[in-house]
Amino acid sequence: MAGGFWGKVLMVDLSEGKIEEKAVGEEVYKKFLAGYGLAAKIAMERQRPNVDPLGEENILAFTAGVLTGTSALFSGRYMVSAKSPLSGGWGDANSGGSIGPAIKKAGYDGIFFKGKSEKPVYFLIDGDKKEIRQAEGLWGKDALECEDLIHEELKDNKFKVAAIGMGGEKLSLISGIVSERGRIAARLGLGAVMGSKNLKALVLKGDKKVPVHNPEEMKRQNIDLLKVYKKGALITEDKLNTRWGRVVSLLGILTRYLPVCIKTDPVMMKFFLKRYGTCGFAGWCMESGDTPVKNWRGVEHIDFSLKKSRKITDEMVLKFQKKRESCPNCPIGCGGVLEVKEGPYPLEEVLKPEYETLASLGNLCLNDNLYIIMKINDLCNRSGIDTISLGGVLSFALECFEKGIINEKDTEGLRLNWGDGEALLRLTEKIIKREGLGEILADGVKRAAEKIGGGSDEFAIHSGGVELPMHDPRSDLGYGISYEAEPTPGKHLSSIVFQESMQLEKKFKEFKKNPLLYLKSKRYRIENKGKNQAFGGIYFQLFSCAGTCLFGPLSSGGKFPLFEWLNAATGWRFSPEEYREIGERIETIRHSFNLREGIKPEDFRIPPRAYGSPPLEAGNAAGVTLNMKALVKDFYQEFDWDYNSGKPSRERLEKLGLVEDL
Repeated sequence: MAGGFWGKVLMVDLSEGKIEEKAVGEEVYKKFLAGYGLAAKIAMERQRPNVDPLGEENILAFTAGVLTGTSALFSGRYMVSAKSPLSGGWGDANSGGSIGPAIKKAGYDGIFFKGKSEKPVYFLIDGDKKEIRQAEGLWGKDALECEDLIHEELKDNKFKVAAIGMGGEKLSLISGIVSERGRIAARLGLGAVMGSKNLKALVLKGDKKVPVHNPEEMKRQNIDLLKVYKKGALITEDKLNTRWGRVVSLLGILTRYLPVCIKTDPVMMKFFLKRYGTCGFAGWCMESGDTPVKNWRGVEHIDFSLKKSRKITDEMVLKFQKKRESCPNCPIGCGGVLEVKEGPYPLEEVLKPEYETLASLGNLCLNDNLYIIMKINDLCNRSGIDTISLGGVLSFALECFEKGIINEKDTEGLRLNWGDGEALLRLTEKIIKREGLGEILADGVKRAAEKIGGGSDEFAIHSGGVELPMHDPRSDLGYGISYEAEPTPGKHLSSIVFQESMQLEKKFKEFKKNPLLYLKSKRYRIENKGKNQAFGGIYFQLFSCAGTCLFGPLSSGGKFPLFEWLNAATGWRFSPEEYREIGERIETIRHSFNLREGIKPEDFRIPPRAYGSPPLEAGNAAGVTLNMKALVKDFYQEFDWDYNSGKPSRERLEKLGLVEDL
């Protein structure tokens, strides 16, 4: 018996009010796993090309992974996908928490929505009961209020809720979908797709047990992996009361000045994720040259000094942490709930800001006010606004104001000065409500620059309309490749750069291992970089569509038993090479969706400012201008995609068995 999946999805037509099950054969899972691999397969079959992303024909999918709902560690992720209104191509985002397991416990591998309800509704699965229910009383409420009101209405707080806030309701193209009081599937504007369907929330409760072929083998793999996480309690619990986070920023400074590059190690990742979450790495990123500053034109240690960065990282964040928070089956627990009693903006029971949020609302805007960052983060969690894109549009507006392209008349008297946290907060509120200048900024920097004009497109830092994350390609070439070459542009996780931490040489025999130490003078050579980045993308598709979290392989390296779990759950006996082919197939079908929508590789090119033209005197990236064409060509070559047209070769499509699917 095959396990790990139900072999069925739920199709919901909101226009017609119809709900029907659709069987999915095991051969589909063998080709695409589940998650957004399954969603891409169904979208290519059931959705015609060139539909309006905010129209009734766009299919919005909520999918879980093959391992989601099983005992596998780190298996708490779920994925949302649709044609993106931000990029115009394939859009997917994922999030942790309990929504993924709830989808599987409801007896499905995914729930797919098309059409548009005349009035606001939410979709309910309660055991075997499935209903489209009116939500007019929920419309206008933020995502946290919506969750509370649904629990009150159903008289049961065990229901899992994924909802949109004001961002999705107002069709902001930088909005996402919120679950569990602030976890957001944030990128590519999928909250706007949900809002366009008048779908306020997905509400789930089920008790079905996900089938597993070999539960004893799953258990054995879990026990072996847990041994990795039982080590290092000294740092995790901080028994010596050592401020380890302060050390990280000093390591970042050393990284900036040392003539050699040092590989990242899963042991370090494990220690700091367990102690701090991602805010523990913020000091290193901000001091090493990884974090963009002042809308990508500043210098980290000059425009945003160590004194400033230390105000918004590691220990400063952790002092507000009331309790740690974990996703299901997670041995790390990187999340946290904060309580802010002091300062101008008291907050109660709010989620801890991640590195990307701290950097986008901090360094990118020259803002070192942690209270403001935590307040804006809470507003974004409630409204469903993506904090990465928000930082991009805020810094874009700051530079437009600085250069006189917009003025106080455009901002209704609000002066936009670098580092002014109060101004950032006021402008964020306008963006959420789509008021004044916020109406223009709510759809991202690309569209804002088109409307504002005056040469402002120079300050719009994006790839295919998607604001770039808080990692400078000049610090790691892989980010530039990921931003520009991946089917979902402008994302830092689609093809992960930490291949050394994940020890991919232990997973794929073709992966070219880098030495422990190498001279910085060699870091910009492109030999194997695009190829290795392609393997990072392949592996990311595999563990994502399996439903596991990035922090698993990042913190346990080659000991992460992804293929062993998949084989134990399903009963398959696939080799690493066969899984490599599945990952490539998932990557290629998403890429082919973009080609079908008329998107060309040049549409995702990142702007010169993001790869060093003109070069900046930025730490260890001093004077560097990246050869993005050579890097992307190397990446494309690994998949046999043509650099100019993006088209995969006929031979590769036949090898992947995709000719009929495309």
